[in-house]
Amino acid sequence: MASQPNYIAKKSGWAAVTFWRVLLSILIIPLIIMIVDIIVKKNDRIEFYDEYFVHKSGILNKKEKRTVFAGVISVSVNQTLWQRMCHYGDVIVDIPGANKMDIVLEKVANPQQLKEYLETLLVSTKSVSNILVG
Repeated sequence: MASQPNYIAKKSGWAAVTFWRVLLSILIIPLIIMIVDIIVKKNDRIEFYDEYFVHKSGILNKKEKRTVFAGVISVSVNQTLWQRMCHYGDVIVDIPGANKMDIVLEKVANPQQLKEYLETLLVSTKSVSNILVG
């Protein structure tokens, strides 16, 4: 019959935690998260048509939202210093309608270019009052 050992020596799990492994994990995990976020954001797009726009997003789970609009009352761009340096920002679009809606397009690449396009869709105040009255 085999006898029981008097003592069992185990290796410490802490031996796997070294300076270099900790440093790499601190750098690599956020890097992986950032790369995934970049891929997700690059697949997020807004397509403009004559009377509506379509917001498409997702990589594995695809989403598509269609929004109808009859024109644009005003367009503005909000950008922080960092956003101006990186050429992106938020575009706020005021559209006519009974519910005074604003469409906020966040973190759009080249927001000034989008603003210029949307300004071609501006409607006059007379047209807006006709839309509101019916």
